[in-house]
Amino acid sequence: MADIHEDVHDGVHADIHEDVREGGREDIRRDVREGVREVADLGGTGSRTAGTGRSAGREDGGGSLFRNAYFLMLSTGVSAVLGLAFWLVAARHYSQEAVGQGSAAVAAMRLLAGITATTMIGAVVRFVPRAGRATGPLVLRAYAVSSLVVTAAGIVFLLTLDLWGPSYAPLGTPVAGTLFVASCVAWAILTLQDGVLTGLREAVWVPVGNAVFSLGKLILLVVLAGAVPVLGVFVSWAAAIVLSTVPLGWLVFRRLIPRQAAADHRRRPPTLRAVGRFVAGDSVGAVFSLLMINLLPVMVAVRLGAADNGYFYVAYTVGGTMEFLAVNMASSLTAHASRDPRALAEGVRGALRRMALLLVPVVAVLTLFAPLVLAPFGEDYAGRGATVLRLLAAAALPRVAVELYIGVLRVAGRTATLALLQGVMCVLVLGSAALLLTPAGIDGAGWGVLLSMTVVALLCVPGLRSALRGEAGTGRREPTGTDGSRTGNAPSGSG
Repeated sequence: MADIHEDVHDGVHADIHEDVREGGREDIRRDVREGVREVADLGGTGSRTAGTGRSAGREDGGGSLFRNAYFLMLSTGVSAVLGLAFWLVAARHYSQEAVGQGSAAVAAMRLLAGITATTMIGAVVRFVPRAGRATGPLVLRAYAVSSLVVTAAGIVFLLTLDLWGPSYAPLGTPVAGTLFVASCVAWAILTLQDGVLTGLREAVWVPVGNAVFSLGKLILLVVLAGAVPVLGVFVSWAAAIVLSTVPLGWLVFRRLIPRQAAADHRRRPPTLRAVGRFVAGDSVGAVFSLLMINLLPVMVAVRLGAADNGYFYVAYTVGGTMEFLAVNMASSLTAHASRDPRALAEGVRGALRRMALLLVPVVAVLTLFAPLVLAPFGEDYAGRGATVLRLLAAAALPRVAVELYIGVLRVAGRTATLALLQGVMCVLVLGSAALLLTPAGIDGAGWGVLLSMTVVALLCVPGLRSALRGEAGTGRREPTGTDGSRTGNAPSGSG
């Protein structure tokens, strides 16, 4: 334990503070400026393909990692703000029963879509950057498999609708049921599409798509209030998915994928066996993560009641946004280093530096002003949820180390270790929360998350230090041809 502590202090901790002093803020401003310029550059298909020299080199450089991450973080913020506005407007224009039934349908849709979206997105982010000329077929296969599985799951759900309670009764008609299954498929594709854009190093389009979706559903929510008073909440959400999926789908398949295929036409695509093996391992870890995120508020509701769960869930939603910042950075790291594994050490170091600059001030504000942050939800929320929000905000700091190490493991293809790590994290978070809920109330759940994340982060430190030294194992695995991503014909700099 002493060695680990020394490593943290002398290695990662020192690197972060040295990099911050040497101009990290300027790095962030430069990354975002270049990312915005890339949107304007998209007008010419030939401007950023193989042989363009300067633009192609810039795209493959370390800056694309952080631009990707910043735009994913922006997308998280946009979705959070406009999502809150959606439910506030729904409460004003629809009855409480309609809001309850609509939110139940949306929750069921997201859960069923998550069966494939959550378990496949890691593979999409890892293999799309190195798929070369096979990028299009790889993405189409992912969409097709997801659509088939989600369709089957949606049909099973509708056939057992009576078992799920009266909130889902409006979905029992043929029209509503068909719309529900179609929306489940569309939501899964929309989620995977975000992963495809991340893998193509074009996450600048993710917040654009989410903003179109969020604004579209908000407008439709008001328009449909009179015409569809019962299912208007769900219909507006489902219809708005098309507003984002269709135009971005055209962009992905007609512009972005052909550009990557042309630039990497000599790169050997990953084999279906390699992709399948990765999905089999990564999906286990994804299920553990899904359980950890969704079961914690359920435990609070069961153990402490609906009122306490309300106070906890609001704080959990606000604090969870901080964790998604770390998840976004890790996803961008996976996409960037999967394309060029030799850039992993530089990517991890830069990610730690930038996350320190971005996250530490936000966590400090939430910790100091938690009651004020929760005040708009009501006096009771501010009084009962402030401590939980502080604990969950603090837990986002060790979560950075955990998520970045998860990114390292995905790049290295070490899915067994990845599943074990996420399994340990799930057991620790839920187990410690179960022990602490009775004596400490909702604060016990916050303490459980903070303590568990700290323990798991300490377990990740040796692996992160190896990655910072270029010893993460990706370099030794790449020449084996396990995933078919590296050959002697690979373009220079592609890894």
